[in-house]
Amino acid sequence: MSENRSGGSSAVTGFYIETLLLTAVFIAVILILTQVFAASRSQSREAQRLNDAVALAANAAELVAASDSAGQLLERMGGSGAAALDGSMITARFDASLAPDPEGAYTLTATWEETGGGLVESEIRVFGDAAEPIYTLVTAVYLGEGAAS
Repeated sequence: MSENRSGGSSAVTGFYIETLLLTAVFIAVILILTQVFAASRSQSREAQRLNDAVALAANAAELVAASDSAGQLLERMGGSGAAALDGSMITARFDASLAPDPEGAYTLTATWEETGGGLVESEIRVFGDAAEPIYTLVTAVYLGEGAAS
């Protein structure tokens, strides 16, 4: 009978060790999956910011193409409260839904540089909360000879 008892005790100990190892593996898998989901959420936020920045820059490029002057571009970018003209640089603010907003989350800068011969070049940059631009777009529009002012 003592052989039976020691064999049973060894089986119970083995069961506990296996259960402990299985629990440790489950905890490790849960920790890894938590990190993967946290990283994916962070990348999703960054992708959304990039998509917003590209949309704002593309919209601004369309406004540059439709404008005849820096003043007209200023009016089309949000006018009084959300945009300002400083020399040849227009600065505009936009909220998360990409609507003009003086307190917006995105800052867009666009230059209006007349290069001669009726060609106007514009460098459009979109910033978030960092000093580095999220997206930069360079465009040009031909206004015709003597049309740029």
